[in-house]
Amino acid sequence: MNAFPKPVIDAMADRAMRLHHMLWHLTRDSWAVLTPEEKEVFSDHGWVPPRPSRGPRDTATGNRPVELDNGSGEDFLYMHREMIAEVNHILAETGDPQHPHVQGWMTIPAPDDPAFPVPPAYELPGDPGSTQGLLDVKSQAGYDQIHAVETQVTDPAVLRQITLGRLGAAVEFFIHNALHMRWSAQMPEYRPGGDAFNVDPKWDDSAYNWLGDTYSSHVNPLFWNIHGWVDDRIDDWMAANDLQGPVPWSFDPPWSGPEGGHGHGHHPVIHLALRARPGSAEADELQSSLSAMESTVEDLKRAGVREPARFPIHHGEL
Repeated sequence: MNAFPKPVIDAMADRAMRLHHMLWHLTRDSWAVLTPEEKEVFSDHGWVPPRPSRGPRDTATGNRPVELDNGSGEDFLYMHREMIAEVNHILAETGDPQHPHVQGWMTIPAPDDPAFPVPPAYELPGDPGSTQGLLDVKSQAGYDQIHAVETQVTDPAVLRQITLGRLGAAVEFFIHNALHMRWSAQMPEYRPGGDAFNVDPKWDDSAYNWLGDTYSSHVNPLFWNIHGWVDDRIDDWMAANDLQGPVPWSFDPPWSGPEGGHGHGHHPVIHLALRARPGSAEADELQSSLSAMESTVEDLKRAGVREPARFPIHHGEL
């Protein structure tokens, strides 16, 4: 596996980009279980997801359902498509023949695929539940579940029967999260999960690219194999429904964060992170975004808001 060009890695590892990616996932995932006081903190900083990705906890089972039909799946597909578009722009400028553009997997690699071997299972200190989850998702049975979902979301007959939002939500929670954890590898240290936010600058080093953390997963080159595959599902859905031209998003635009509706037509932070140069307008705007997110995190800490589980894996069908 060839490393991505340094300009892309540097932009992905930028603290503003890390914070945005973490907060975007966190807000959608946690909204339904936040207290009114906690929601007020997010709201004060503009982080109000119009379509939460998971519902409230079931009082009998303790489980939280995936919101398949509220349109949150479109937000998931749109935000990551915008990330890919911005990275592709920089890859075109860089001219690296090894990486002309983001290339997703054609199919999810099988356990015996020599090009993309699954890293061994490992222990997450102090987190036996996630450690067991890693054992499960890296097993043959874990692959079989992934492959079963892949078969569904690539079947034109299935895609003709579902909305783009339902497709995106199913892809996010029934397969995408599992891919992040299946191909995650052991790290020397892990940013604490389940605690109040720990965003010490030591985690901003580009070497911290663990696929199991929304603060770091997008720094890992495998992120683009996963999300290139995810993005291709939009094209499959369009083709299955005889649609051409722009994607018929149900929202204008779908949600990519508090700055996502300003008409830029791009991801609100990655666009800046990929173009910021000392003294440039992009650098000033990026610093402003960073300061706003730092303030958000500090207020969340004071309110006692905790981070959710890492890339929660659900099992379900379309």
